[in-house]
Amino acid sequence: MRAPGLVAIDLTPPDFAEGLDDWSSGDGTPDSPTYEDAAHARIAVADADFDTCLEMRKIEPVQRLRYMAELPIRHGSYVEIRARLKVLRGALPGVRIAAWPGGLHGRRVEDLADAAPVMLIRAHDAVVQISAVIGPRPEAGVDIVWDGRVLYAHVGLDLVGPVGAVVRIERLVVRDVTASFGESPG
Repeated sequence: MRAPGLVAIDLTPPDFAEGLDDWSSGDGTPDSPTYEDAAHARIAVADADFDTCLEMRKIEPVQRLRYMAELPIRHGSYVEIRARLKVLRGALPGVRIAAWPGGLHGRRVEDLADAAPVMLIRAHDAVVQISAVIGPRPEAGVDIVWDGRVLYAHVGLDLVGPVGAVVRIERLVVRDVTASFGESPG
């Protein structure tokens, strides 16, 4: 469905190396807790697979990671969210791209999906890439459908399943890929 050679607009949040105060363990809204002083999260130095990255211990059945800045969502646009991660040790979780749909007056837009399907991680130390597209209608290549009520998002991912895993997340990459779907936001 995507046309070759079309340029995507980069909306990528800053690297984790710049600090964890912009990264929430909640929904990403201003009052949600950050990973800045969390005992179960730290910035990890480069390894064979990743540059400096976020390393966290999974302590909840659904461990959230959301960028706290309001990422603009233009009506009719398509936004791709990608992440690379690996599990170092512990029970293997699932992972899914997730985002909080923000509307008027800073409120969550209810009755919309906020997560893509879960992808199971099958091995320790294997680099996994996950991605999802938020779009205005259900069609091939769209994982999360949002309508024109959504003005912005807090984007990220969820680790789901058993607790105890130690996970490294390289970074989140966010791009407006509307041109790849042949649409023009209105």
